[in-house]
Amino acid sequence: MPDRQRFRAVLAYVGTDFHGWQIQRNAPRTVQAVLEEALREFSGELVRPLAAGRTDAGVHADGQVVHFDLSGSRDAGEIRDALNTLLPWDVRVLEVGGAPACFHARRDALWKEYLYRWSRADVIAPRDFPFVAPISQGAEAARMAAAARFLPGRRDFGVFAVRGRRDDSVRTLRSVTIGENGAELTASFRGDGFLRGMVRSICGLLADIARERFPAERVREILETGDRSLLAQKAPAKGLTLERVEYAKLG
Repeated sequence: MPDRQRFRAVLAYVGTDFHGWQIQRNAPRTVQAVLEEALREFSGELVRPLAAGRTDAGVHADGQVVHFDLSGSRDAGEIRDALNTLLPWDVRVLEVGGAPACFHARRDALWKEYLYRWSRADVIAPRDFPFVAPISQGAEAARMAAAARFLPGRRDFGVFAVRGRRDDSVRTLRSVTIGENGAELTASFRGDGFLRGMVRSICGLLADIARERFPAERVREILETGDRSLLAQKAPAKGLTLERVEYAKLG
């Protein structure tokens, strides 16, 4: 029997009252911190869970993936149920499964998918309010889609990222899909990785294009020039959710 066993877990959380995923010295309430504390209470060990991606403050997740190691032999269902009794209401472990010792939630991810939601409704229902950003009724999905077509591909997305040192800001966006359902507009992003603030920056621009504040060609101009003065205000964090992380089949 191995001394330690690696597990892979899928998490969902409401990001509203969290300072993002990553443990921070001056921000005790992060998703990683509360999960680490639950793992410590359950196992009696100091266990550091590592995630597929670091969601920012206020960003939600329906399919965040983490890995962690526990000593001895543990039942996956027992781990899930025990953690959910110890976690606060706004985090839940959806599933737990065994993983190879070499599995890494971030490095082994094939792609991730984020969803951004806007609402053109006069009044946003309370159950939707924490998860959608308001947008004017005149915002049009067709204009947003026309702009989004410039985004997919492998390119330098550094202009859309939070300022700071980046040795490599090249990423591959596999697809950007614009949806419309009644008063709601959505943008779904599937890519091999995302820079910090990248999706919210793009969504702020798409929202202004949908409202005819900028032409659709603005996206291509920004990508070609890297001119940050052409960007729009970043979209609110509450509209963004990490939906899914995909991996190669285990075993």
